[in-house]
Amino acid sequence: MFRPTATLSVLFCTALLLTCVTCRFVRFEYLGCYKDRVSPRDLNGLSGGSRIGGFDVENYKRVRSAEMSHELCSGICSIGSFPYFGVQYSTECYCGNSFGSHGLASEADCSMDCSGNAMQKCGGPVKNSVFSLSYPVSDNNTYTVVKQSSPPVTSGTTSVWPVAAQSVEDCLLRCSARADCQAAVFSRQELACHLLEFVYPPGHLSGPEWTLFVRG
Repeated sequence: MFRPTATLSVLFCTALLLTCVTCRFVRFEYLGCYKDRVSPRDLNGLSGGSRIGGFDVENYKRVRSAEMSHELCSGICSIGSFPYFGVQYSTECYCGNSFGSHGLASEADCSMDCSGNAMQKCGGPVKNSVFSLSYPVSDNNTYTVVKQSSPPVTSGTTSVWPVAAQSVEDCLLRCSARADCQAAVFSRQELACHLLEFVYPPGHLSGPEWTLFVRG
């Protein structure tokens, strides 16, 4: 299932996004820079596990990735429906049900760039940039990818609307804003989005370069 996202434009803000890890609609908000320890970890929700989703959990109860970002870590932790996540030392992700057990740190201690997005900060040595994580529920903003195996649908009325969109998320946000949008097709190759009144697209929008997203 896919849900649309709003772009995270400022580091310390509330963000609403599609997590590509889980395809869930999640919201996260920056809470501050907090101290950590190797034992016990402040964000210890991954203790006792060896994998979460498709990610390995290391001995230090973390997921580590060269592509780490706020979005990636929030997606990882949303698999377990955790209310908090923290990014540390540029590449590390931690999940938890509580935080702050070792106290607040200076913001200057969380100044390392995220390995997957140099525009974001991902903590520091034994310091977590901590975020809250919530899960808004809205069936109207849920999308399913559908294989385009059905024949094109034709209609005597205008049933397709082209809109400007630079990403899947932008395209789905446009669909969510319209009550009469039942589906959307997006081409990564052409960076083109079309909103649909009916579930299936017309023939010229059903080629292999187009991905169909059905709402609800």
